[in-house]
Amino acid sequence: MKITTNFSTPVGWLAPYLAGICFLLTALSVIVSVVLFMSANRAREEIPMLEEQLARYRSRAVDAPGELPPRDKLAALSVQVKALKGLTGPLGQTLPQLLARIEGIVPDRVWLVSLEYRVREGEAKLVAEADQAELLTEFMTGLEQSGFFSQVLLTRQARRMEGAQTSVQFEIQLRGK
Repeated sequence: MKITTNFSTPVGWLAPYLAGICFLLTALSVIVSVVLFMSANRAREEIPMLEEQLARYRSRAVDAPGELPPRDKLAALSVQVKALKGLTGPLGQTLPQLLARIEGIVPDRVWLVSLEYRVREGEAKLVAEADQAELLTEFMTGLEQSGFFSQVLLTRQARRMEGAQTSVQFEIQLRGK
């Protein structure tokens, strides 16, 4: 008579899978440990350089401003600077600003054919075209009521015919505020 005992249940067909999973987890933890160790070493190597930069930053003395001139001299200097800027810099708005303002005013079915802009004078001459004269009248009214221009003048109006299609062209002169 032979007595056999089995104190644990056999794993059976799952044994190779469980061993593989345990091996992968072990390999992954070894890789993570190596990466963390290398990162810690790099951080340790950077410490002296960072301490040196911090010491240099802390050692910089902030210079207090010297004696300022009185208010009346500062105001006179400000007036002189504005006068110099007026002589050297553009008086009008920049071209992108002008185009942005005109873009919001142009009605649908009105096309800008050409635009000449003189920044120093703050003047623009544009040619607009539409199928109907009422649209261009609406465009001019919008330009006048926008508040961006001190002067809106109609300098020329012409009818154009291309085949069977007719259109109206307006030449408008603008002066910025």
